[in-house]
Amino acid sequence: MKTLGILYLAGGIACIVFFFVISLFSRFGLSIAWVWPAAGAALIAAALLTRFDLPPWLRYGWRGLLIAGLALLMALEGLVISGMNATAPPGMDYLIVLGASVYQDGPSPGLTRRINAVMKCLDDHPNAVIIASGGQGRDEPISEAQCIRDELVKRGVDPARIVLEDKSTNTRENIANSLALMARPDAQVGIVTNNYHVWRALRLARRAGMVNAHGVASEYTGPTLIHFMFREAVSITVSFLRGYL
Repeated sequence: MKTLGILYLAGGIACIVFFFVISLFSRFGLSIAWVWPAAGAALIAAALLTRFDLPPWLRYGWRGLLIAGLALLMALEGLVISGMNATAPPGMDYLIVLGASVYQDGPSPGLTRRINAVMKCLDDHPNAVIIASGGQGRDEPISEAQCIRDELVKRGVDPARIVLEDKSTNTRENIANSLALMARPDAQVGIVTNNYHVWRALRLARRAGMVNAHGVASEYTGPTLIHFMFREAVSITVSFLRGYL
């Protein structure tokens, strides 16, 4: 097998192994996780095809598409990475905590990290109203907003300080519905979400009219981060195509 074929084969096997690793970490609950075994199968097929004398247009066409796709992915990941260390200046009027999955036994790791992040920054924003944002998915026992509120109250946050927004089903709706609960659109707002999600959330917020929106990135590490960064690149592309960004 040619060197290029070996590289394709190694990449394909790595994609399939990665799929099982992140699935175990996430209880097989990740959206679009199928992309990894699909990519693995495509790369393994490409490895096998290197053994045949294919027409030049097919060989170079495939390589061109692969290179173009990787270049686009790298550009999109640059946007994602640019928001991963975002912080808000002290004195926010609102802190919007964006929802994430709720398990039967409590918040998912991603949502827990968002709750941790808002707890860490409360001293910097003593007068901020907290908007817990997120509806209830079909497999969730309670709404994401309710889960955020319950966890914050357990940690000592005054319930009177928390406003629930429990109707949204995606980030765009999180922003729009939270904006409707704010006294004025030019308020100083910190949007609390996982680090890989900050750039898109901020773009959506500013497009919706939150002119003074700031990102508050919660730390997210581990093997699933790679998947979430890839998924975010896909979401950014879809949002651009739909005119949301």
